[in-house]
Amino acid sequence: MAAPEKIIRIDSLFAELFKKRQWDKRLALHAVFRNWSEVVGPEIAERTEPQVIRGTVLWIAVSDSVWMQQLHLQKQALLEHINANIRGSEKISDVRFQIDAALGEEKLLAASPPPAAAPPLVDPEKQKGFEGMLTAIGDAELRLRLLALWRKAQR
Repeated sequence: MAAPEKIIRIDSLFAELFKKRQWDKRLALHAVFRNWSEVVGPEIAERTEPQVIRGTVLWIAVSDSVWMQQLHLQKQALLEHINANIRGSEKISDVRFQIDAALGEEKLLAASPPPAAAPPLVDPEKQKGFEGMLTAIGDAELRLRLLALWRKAQR
């Protein structure tokens, strides 16, 4: 019978695999996804979302072109702030932006006022009575304007 091979702990296998493939460095880069709001602040995080890291370039989805322009102007400061929050030797070398109009829609929908309720209908009997009083006025345009004003007052 052959001697049994030495038993190796699975965590050491994973550690060796991560080191061999340099996944530990990549994992440090991806920490930005976990704490995005703390990295960029709540106002920017509300309108942006990190999408993917290709090589060392971070692609960020932005809600609209105005925010995209603003972030382009702050690109270097944003990149420095992102890298300050990444542990490890490998850092993000560049950030690129792309528009994703779906970002921020939830807040806009929540902030928009509810649709206005339909105005209450005017009591048809009261309107007939008022129209009866208007028959004494000879000017048709004046009658229409007075009726419109009366309807508005009834609401």
